This record gives sequence, C-alpha cells and structure tokens, in this order.
Amino acid sequence: MSCDMQAVFQPTINEDLEGEVHFESALGPFSVPVRCTIKKCELEVDSQFLDFGSHVVGQTISRIITLTNKGALATLFSLNTSSRLSPETSRVQTASNVSANTRQEESSQHTTSEDRSCSVSMGTVELQPEQESQEFSEALHTGSEASATDPEIIPEACASSDVHSDPGDISLGSVREGEIGPFQSLQLEVLFSPTIPGTVKLDFHIIFSDLTSKPIPIQVRGDAVSVPVRVVQPSIDLKICMFDRLYQDSIVVQSRASSALRLTFEVCPEMRKHMEILPKTAFVQAQCSFNAQLKFLPRSSLSKDAKDLFDSDTGVLEVPMAVEVAGQLIHLGFTCVQVMPLHFTVQAVVTSSELRFDRTPVDFGLCSIYQSVKSSVRLTNLSLLPQDFGFLSVPEFIEVQPNDGFGTLLPQETLEIDLIFSAKKAKEYNFQLRCKSGFNRDFILSCRAAGVRPPLQLSHSLVQFGATAIGDKSTAVLHLIHPKKTIPPVGKDAVAPAAPRLFSFSLPEGSDISIAPSAGRLLPGERCLLQVTFRPRLPDQDIQEEALRLLRRVELHRLEEQERSRHAEQEALKAVPVVTAKGKKAPVIPKTDQPAESPNPAELRPWSERQEEARASLLHSFTGRYSESTVPCFVSDGDPPEDDPQAQPAWSAFNTLHLRLQCPAVQPPLVVTSNSAKNVIDFHQVAVGERVIKRFTVQNISRETLDLGSSVLDVHGPFSLLNALRCIRPGEKHTLVVAFSPSLEKKYCEILEVRSQKMTLEMTLSGVAVVPAVTSSHPGGVLDFGHVLQKECATHVLKLQNSSVVAVGFRALLASLSPSRPPGGADGLASLLRTHTDSPVQPAVGSQNLNGLSVFSAVPAEGSVAPGRSLDIAVTFRPDHPSVNYSDRLTVELANKSKVCVVDVKGAASSHNMYLLGGDVLTVPIESLLPPPTTRRPPLKEPELKEKPTTPVLVTLRAGYSAGVITPAVRELQVGCIATQSVKKVL
Repeated sequence: MSCDMQAVFQPTINEDLEGEVHFESALGPFSVPVRCTIKKCELEVDSQFLDFGSHVVGQTISRIITLTNKGALATLFSLNTSSRLSPETSRVQTASNVSANTRQEESSQHTTSEDRSCSVSMGTVELQPEQESQEFSEALHTGSEASATDPEIIPEACASSDVHSDPGDISLGSVREGEIGPFQSLQLEVLFSPTIPGTVKLDFHIIFSDLTSKPIPIQVRGDAVSVPVRVVQPSIDLKICMFDRLYQDSIVVQSRASSALRLTFEVCPEMRKHMEILPKTAFVQAQCSFNAQLKFLPRSSLSKDAKDLFDSDTGVLEVPMAVEVAGQLIHLGFTCVQVMPLHFTVQAVVTSSELRFDRTPVDFGLCSIYQSVKSSVRLTNLSLLPQDFGFLSVPEFIEVQPNDGFGTLLPQETLEIDLIFSAKKAKEYNFQLRCKSGFNRDFILSCRAAGVRPPLQLSHSLVQFGATAIGDKSTAVLHLIHPKKTIPPVGKDAVAPAAPRLFSFSLPEGSDISIAPSAGRLLPGERCLLQVTFRPRLPDQDIQEEALRLLRRVELHRLEEQERSRHAEQEALKAVPVVTAKGKKAPVIPKTDQPAESPNPAELRPWSERQEEARASLLHSFTGRYSESTVPCFVSDGDPPEDDPQAQPAWSAFNTLHLRLQCPAVQPPLVVTSNSAKNVIDFHQVAVGERVIKRFTVQNISRETLDLGSSVLDVHGPFSLLNALRCIRPGEKHTLVVAFSPSLEKKYCEILEVRSQKMTLEMTLSGVAVVPAVTSSHPGGVLDFGHVLQKECATHVLKLQNSSVVAVGFRALLASLSPSRPPGGADGLASLLRTHTDSPVQPAVGSQNLNGLSVFSAVPAEGSVAPGRSLDIAVTFRPDHPSVNYSDRLTVELANKSKVCVVDVKGAASSHNMYLLGGDVLTVPIESLLPPPTTRRPPLKEPELKEKPTTPVLVTLRAGYSAGVITPAVRELQVGCIATQSVKKVL
C-alpha cells in the first residue's frame, strides 16, 4: 500500500536550506532529503563580442544580443556605456597588425614614404570580408586606366589619409533599460551606421539591480570603408523562385561623387539566358542614386547552363554581379588609381512548380452501375512554395474528394486524393481529369473504367430509417429483382438468356440490422420481398464498462464509510485510554483493512443486478447515435453443378450488390424496469390446462406524458392481457399482467406490443405446454372399506406419481359433494321404483351420515404434485350410524380436466363388533337422512329390556330340478368380528 505525505514550507529567512525528514517503519528507519533554495537570477547573453565586419559608409546594419534570465527571480537592467566608452579612432598607423601586414605586402612596390603611408591606410580601410578585398584589387586595376584619361577626378576617399571615425557610429537600440522576468529572454539591438572610414569599437556593460548578479561586458567592433559609388544593397535576395516565371527587383546605385559617372552592368555568360539588367549602361548623376531593373526568368536548362552557380539538389543559386564605374578613382599618395568595379550578389532558391501524381493512368476496373468504386492517388507538390490546386471540368460520373477536389499543398507535401467513380451505364469509360495549379499549370490524369450491370437489381440501394428508440424497431421493405434477360456487362448488343441466381446478404457480427430473407434463389423474372429491420440496442461492451464503473463507485463509497467508522472508533478510544498492568497507557493500534481489489469483468454475469443498473443508467443518459453501414449482397453466377449439388456455386465480385443503410438511434421514452430489464417473458413449461400469471413493469423516462396502448393478442391463443393500459406521466410506472393457459401440447410464442406516441415496445411472450403424466396407485373400480363400528373411522391411501417435468395440479372430487349432483338424491329414484330385490347394483352415492358430514373424505382435496415426485391422498370412512349401504364415488382429476382415476368407495357400519354378512336384502339401498319415526309402544318389561335387539336375516333357498336330478340350494353366510380402535391400540 502507499500513502501521500504533504510537506509545507514557510520560509522565514532568505537562505538556502537543506535537510532530511526521518521516518520510522516496521522495517527500520528511512529518510527523505529536502532541499529549499531561494530565488536567484541567472543572467547570460548569447555573445559578449559583436563584430559587424566591413561596411560601406552610409549603410546602417543592426545586430541582436539576446539577454536571458534562467533564474526564478526578476531584476532590473540597464546598458551602461560610461564605464568604458572609448571607441578607437585609429589612424592609418594604428590599424590592425594583421591587416596592415597583409596590405603592406600588396603595396610593397611603392618606394616613397607617402606611398607606404597610403598603402597602410588602405589596409586599414579594407577591413572587410573577402568580397571587399576582391573589389579593392579590381579597383586598383581600373584606377590605373582611369588616371591616365582623367587625372582631375579625385575620389573623396583619397582626399586625406588622416580620417578619424566618429564615436557615434555604433549606437544602442531603443531598449536600454527595463525589467527581465524569471525564465524570460529579451533582445537588445545594436546599430552600426558608419559615417567616415575607419575602425570603430564600443565597450559597454549590462548592469543589474540584483546585487548578486555581476555586470556583463559587451565588446562591439566594426570597420567602415568609403567609395564614391556604391550599391546600396550588396546582396539581392530573390527568395524562392519558380522555373519559367519572371521575377523582377531593383538595383539601387548611389553616388557621392561631384560629377556624373557612367555605369555598366555586367551579367556573367552562364546566366545571360536567365538573367538580364536593364539598362545595361547608364549614368548616375552627382549626389544622386540610380535604379536599374533586374529581370530573372529561370528556365529548365539552368542546371546545365550554370553548373558552378546552381546547386540542383538544394535549388540554391548564387550569381556574382559587377557594375563597371567609368572614372571612379582612388588617390594613393600623389597617384590616383582607378578603383575596381562594384560587386554585388544575386541570390535565389529556384524550385519547380510541378505537381506529380504517383500513378497514371488510374484503372477503376469493372464497376457496377448500382455502386461506386473508390480509387486513391497521391498528389505531391515538388515545389518549395505552397500551391493551390483544383480539379476542373470533372465529369458527372466522377467525384473528387476531399473538398470537391480543391485545396492547397504545402511545400513537399503529399495529399491523398480519392476518386469515386459511379458508372451510369454499362459501357467502357476513358476520360481525363485536369488538375490546374494556382500558377495556371495543367496536370492531366488519365482514367479508365468499365461499367457492368449485375444480374440482380435492388428496388432501392439506399434505406434511410427514421429516428428509432433503443428497444424499438423500424422496418423497410424493398424488392430484389431478377430480370428475364441478362444484359452483357459492358453493354454489348448481344442479349444472353438469364439463369437462376443465388443471393446472400452478409451482415456484420453484432449488427443492429436484420434482413429477411438473408439468402435465397431467384428464377428469371422473379422478385423477392426483402424486409430490412433496424433494432438499435446498447452494446454489451458499454454495459460492461458502465457496470464496472458503478461497482467501483459503490466500493469507493463503502471504503469511505469504513474510514469514517474507523476514525470514529479511534476518537472514542482516545477519549477512553486503556491502562495496562504497570499503569502505562497502551498504544491504540488502528486496524487496517486490506485494499479493495478492482472488480473483475468476468465476474459480472449477463443480466446481473449491476448490469441491469448499468443498462438503466445508459438509457437515462443516452443522447443519440447515428451510424451508416453498407451491406453487400453476393450473387452467384448460376446454380451449382448438376453432377455435384453439394459443390459451392461460382461467385463473382462484379455481381455484388450493395445496400446502404442510414440508422439514427434516439433515447427510448419507455423502458422495462422489471424482469431484469429484458423484453422477454418466458413462462417456461406449463402443464396443459393450467394457468400461470406473470407481471412486468414499464416506466416513462421521457419528459412527456405517454398514452399507452397494446396490440391484440390471439383470441384463440394461450396468452391474455388481464389489465388495462393507461396514461403515465414522466417518471411514472405501470405494471402489466399477462396470463398463460395452454390447451394443446406445443411451444407458444407471441409478440405483445406496448405502444406509445413515439415508440412501440415489443415484449416477447413464450411458453411450452406439456401434457401431464400422473398415475395412481389404485387402478380404479371399487374400494371397499369393509365393516366399521359406527362413529369410528378407517383410512386408505392413494398414491399419485408425477412422471412429467412440470408440477401438476389435481383435485379429489367426491360425488356426494359435487354441486352438479341432483338434489335430494334424485339419482336414486330409479332404484327406489324398482324392486329392491331385483337391484344388485347400488347407486354411486349411498347412505350418508345423519350429522350432515360426509361419510367419506379425501385429504388433500386439491394440490400440486412436483415433477418426479409422489403425493399421498388419504381417503377416510367415518360413519355415524349402522348401515351397509354406505357408498360414494371419488374422482381424481387434473387441471386440464383429465381424470387420473375413478374409485367407487363403499363401506358398512355396525353398532356391534359382530356382524353377519349374507342373505337376502330386506331394505332399500338408499336411506332417508331423516331420523326414524318414533311410535308409541307399550312400556317394555324388565326381561324384555335385558334382551338385546336382534337382526332378522332372510335366507331364501331355491333348489333346482332338471332331468330327474335335483340340484340342492346353497347359500353362504359370513360372520365377522370388527376390531375396534381401542383394541388396535392395545395390540
């Protein structure tokens, strides 16, 4: 486990502090180092020495010094030039030794001291880059020729060799003081504007208000040279240029001479096909400037014409240019030598304006007239500049994406262009696409395709479903047509006879779309009705993730409750300290629970309680979903071979049809909140004739009142809706009661639609009817209880065995208690009308008790037998007066009115334990329930009272005589003894 420790630092002194925090643990002590530092300034510059190099007098150049504060403390700064502000105004003799020695070697041909002085002076002036030294050497050659023709023209540079540089030639920019924050950078500008030739130096310091920060010294150096005529911009940068396009710029030549000078612009021979300066010859007036026009038109042969000036790999072009100035002289001592030509450089990066396709031509292949084929090409900008492009005059059967074929390509960028071809007719297509760039260049892309006509046709290739709620469905109907004649794929004149075709729609796994039928066979001229159904549902993955989130939230809440209770226990223990035997307080060690484990997704069973809550949460927060899908329909080339019907038929990709579906899903206004939020009510197995009732609850989660209605169930079916539907307000619930009472042995399934204004909620009702298999231990017939003493009872057990897979209900019915039995014993009227001696069969219901209770009883009278179990029914005979005509009929029937057994029960009752059985019948089989009539008899004498009543028995003997033979008459009389219950208890 781990815990967080919070360290709070409140500084009271401005010093760096270092220390350790010590901890004690069960494994030993350990420490954590702690370091606290004060805010500091860490100041630095990118360069402490700034060299401007050599520049012509009159030019202004700037350099940037970057001041950076890497510390966390802000400070004020200022640029101080007072500490060391002594720009060196060097004479000719105080120039750089290196430059002086170099130039002295060039001027060693002069013998006079003035010539040496002038030579050294020239070395000081020419402290410039290599380009300026080249200009100086050429100026010497030109000056020697000009001095012979016009010795009166003396340049200003030779007027005096004792020229001092102005200390103000190097100046600081506008930012000279301010504040630099923590981790901030500032740019300080230094300007160099030479006014007279010479070397200029400037030393200054950057000082800070922070006492711990030392001043930063900066050294700046620059050299200035002077010629009468100069090019204002010695380096002309044309930036990035394209081939075969004209670019222009101005060349500004400035003259400080006192007279007009002639200028001649020269272009090197390698660049004369590509570059031109107009005019080629011109005059610049005294103290004026002249603008010449530079024209640059790079051609494709540039890499061949100027191999030394142009790098074909990088595209960099650097052209040295020269301006001949007639009469421009420089004074060297007493001799005026003509100065070299003015040199400047033209720089450019030449790039192509080419747009290139990665492949051409583009072959779309065979394309059905009912679908589109997409092919992608890559368009690359080979230029170093961005280029706009657009596909113009695009045919109607082609679509260019993205942005309808228009866009901008960055330098060296490659863009994937999608070409979508939709054939309108079955024919061959050969066409060209024209891509025009922003520089008015056309790039042609050749394309070809062949339109084909599939053998089958869909009445609609696009199905747009309406907004469908989760749990609802939307259905679209379309036709799949097989024409009688097949048109050739590419539109030839011949017409081929049609053949039977097999088709199959391939739906993605887990899709909300269903197509019925999804496969089949069509004969020529037939059409098949297709039903496309969209049933939006929540993905199982989303439900699983939401269930895990809810489970983690519950676990977190439980841990918080445990933490509160533990904290309360600790507070209570602190209030009542525990005292040990020695009188010391024992430390209270709080109990620590094990860290909560993350719930395992595999432990969440489908339709568990958590998943039901997750599904309800997702439905309440569902905002909407839109999806598009394309379902392919594969069409065969014909039937399988006749010799091998099991072989797979040939399938062609060109015969494939595509059905595009647009499916928007919205939040359902009505959801099921019971039955684990499932839309299936399964009654499982129910015995035929029984009735099972189930309930489910729906809730309105919308913001509107819903008026509920339902579909009509099959009136002859087993399902029935027992309650009415009503309007439910937002948030209210309504419970529906459904009954299942099958009458035949089979499987039942029916759809109950709960309808509202915005959706139809389908509930699937299913159940299996099973014929019960119940047998009885008594096969039926007569169940004789024999003789029983009056007011005593006898019991016999009937066992019911249920061999079916469902529980079966039963009822034990006695004929004497049946409400359909004729009142008053009318069923025994026929027996009364007949001679009782001629009636050997007694009626179903015989004598009954005089106390009004049934003489026979069955317990339990009704119930249910579990599947595979047995149940005992106790039949009891309890007479209340003597009679031999006790009888009844016991019927055990099931809930489907089928009879398990019919038993005729009978018994006899006697007032004595001895009974005589046999003889002729002296009474009717049906007795009156009225008590016997009382007649006035004379009082009996004492001997008569002691005599027990006797039961008369009539025995009729009838002998037979036939053919002189007499058959004797035989009758049997049975004398029995009844075992009373008291005797049974003793035994």
